Amino acid sequence: MTQTTWSELRIRVARLGAALDVVVRSDPEVCGLSGTGFHLSLHHGGQGDCTVGRLSLIDCPNDLVLMEFERWMRGEGHVLEA
Repeated sequence: MTQTTWSELRIRVARLGAALDVVVRSDPEVCGLSGTGFHLSLHHGGQGDCTVGRLSLIDCPNDLVLMEFERWMRGEGHVLEA
């Protein structure tokens, strides 16, 4: 799996926030979003976490966290851009 750049990660999180209609927090070190029943946080250093439903990933690689969070969103019926 190719490592996603920090810029690409932030763009993906912004798209997820738009799909969930929540405000995305983004600064040079951390980006993330949260709402009722979900939380996603990624760090520039390469580790992130998310909590949704029964899934809780802590200090996992950012790419894995995003992949699992997007899987949860699809399972909840959200349509994600390719």
